[in-house]
Amino acid sequence: MKLDVDVPADGRRHQYCWGCRAETVTPHHGATGFTCATCGREHPRTLVVDPALEWWTDPSGEYWHRTAGVFVRREDGRHLFFERVFFPLEWTVPAGHVDTGEDPAHAASRELREEVGLTAAPSDLVPLDVTDIPGDSCWRGSDAHRWHPYLLDVPQDTIAEVLEEGRDPRWLAPSEALQHPLTHPVRTLLQRHAAMMERPGGQG
Repeated sequence: MKLDVDVPADGRRHQYCWGCRAETVTPHHGATGFTCATCGREHPRTLVVDPALEWWTDPSGEYWHRTAGVFVRREDGRHLFFERVFFPLEWTVPAGHVDTGEDPAHAASRELREEVGLTAAPSDLVPLDVTDIPGDSCWRGSDAHRWHPYLLDVPQDTIAEVLEEGRDPRWLAPSEALQHPLTHPVRTLLQRHAAMMERPGGQG
């Protein structure tokens, strides 16, 4: 998506209706999506321009965000996935946007704790290739993300609890996960790193 609003240079967070671009949107109570008081329409996403998050536009005007995520792998080679309850309503791994000035590994560690209740130091995360993924849409309005993916090996008896933005955590082999409706970036990264992902934990 090309950034088509004139963002005020006031250093504040601005949130626009996905349809009419008015700054009069509110989230639904107890459900996903946003309602605009100006046009009266409801949308599953909104356009947020927030100086607290790292974002930029490329020469074509495409609106980009930076994201960090963790593929959590048990000793049996199965990985942790869960179903999102906010746009996009698909299966994913612990991941989220990188704050402005934040190291991506620290962002990944933070998202791991916030989303599934697992604690890992940034130094425990094995970095995979940084990957630009056009077509990766988020509820904040970006359709392009630069992903910083990491791999984390955990003991076989690790228990994860989805705390934010998800439900139904499952440990799946990569080949099993690919049979689920995965988010576009998770599917892309699973396929790109298939050889490493299929190995038993501890052999990455």
